[in-house]
Amino acid sequence: MLNSQLKSELLIVVERCYRTAEQCLGRQFPRPEVLFNQRGKIAGCALLQKNMLKFHPKIYEQNKAHFLEHVVPHEIAHLLVWQVFGKTAPHGRQWQHMMVNVFNVPPSRTHQYNVDDIGIKHITYRCDCGDIKLTMRRHNNVLKGTIYRCKTCRQNLMIA
Repeated sequence: MLNSQLKSELLIVVERCYRTAEQCLGRQFPRPEVLFNQRGKIAGCALLQKNMLKFHPKIYEQNKAHFLEHVVPHEIAHLLVWQVFGKTAPHGRQWQHMMVNVFNVPPSRTHQYNVDDIGIKHITYRCDCGDIKLTMRRHNNVLKGTIYRCKTCRQNLMIA
């Protein structure tokens, strides 16, 4: 569980980003609901039609400064682009413009955080290339009949 100090710091950055955007774009924006319940390997996500932001508490906790500087504006940019332009490419030119010209942050699509120790369970599968770890979600899909193939040798993955 994320402590109230870290939550508060992130919410301050959210507000700062919105004030910056309002100043740059010359209009007001409704503030989003902010949740700390993102799961998996995703650092954050923006739910456009709900005006909601979700952040991964463990990834945030382990990468606080970079997360606040990059992930928070990244997700807010998605909401702002939706509110200003409507439906666009998720990381298209409008989003990139928002990142560079409003938030002065490089428009990176994905994070490079180490997610090995955030509690994601893996099951080992095998192909001719060697061992491949699948998440529990993919493992459960295999149990339901989904077949995954190795990206290199194209062989069906088999549980080790």
